[in-house]
Amino acid sequence: MRGARILVPAEMTGRELSRRRVTLALLTLLPLAFYAALAGHAQRAAQTGGIAMAFSVAGASIFTALTARPVDRRLVLAGYRPHELVLARLALLELFGLVVAAVFSVVMLLGTSPSDPLALVGGVVGVAVISVPFGLAVGALAPHDLEGVLILIGVVGIQLTLQSTQTLSTLLPFWGPQRLMQHAVDGTVPIGAAVPVGVAYTLALLALGALLMTRSAPRRAVAAAR
Repeated sequence: MRGARILVPAEMTGRELSRRRVTLALLTLLPLAFYAALAGHAQRAAQTGGIAMAFSVAGASIFTALTARPVDRRLVLAGYRPHELVLARLALLELFGLVVAAVFSVVMLLGTSPSDPLALVGGVVGVAVISVPFGLAVGALAPHDLEGVLILIGVVGIQLTLQSTQTLSTLLPFWGPQRLMQHAVDGTVPIGAAVPVGVAYTLALLALGALLMTRSAPRRAVAAAR
């Protein structure tokens, strides 16, 4: 029963994404263009292409969170709990993110020939995994599409200008995957705490997004759902 309840909002999220096919295609081509422009510089290309992939996955998550607000209110009034809507959206968007990550991994493995392919793939997948809760949190926080996109551009843009060895980079959500990708092409850079930091950011952003979404739901509806 619980799984069936999650399938309904997940299907609605999938329909919303299907209406934005052109936008999603452009958001996916953008980081690929970044990667192609730096193809002659393996280390810069790997980090830039991988981190820029967040534009695609996080962008889709932001648009989904923003456009689903009116629908979420009706679903909560119909008896759905906010956390069920979050889980449904998370599951579908993570699936979308993994598909995008698979495409990027193949392109980057063939174009970069990293010394540690597993670390490169891990970094790309890490970007996809973190991008979903990041996008959902931004979508729950931003009042409109424009503000959400500007936040995305700001965070990802700053991360792109930094190396994973810089202190400021460690404070940004994609530092863990960035470190993995830098290690993949430069074995002298240790992985360090990249994986646990990435997991911590994922959980923290997911909790933030769920909290913001719960607070935005009609209080009476939430109380009735309980």
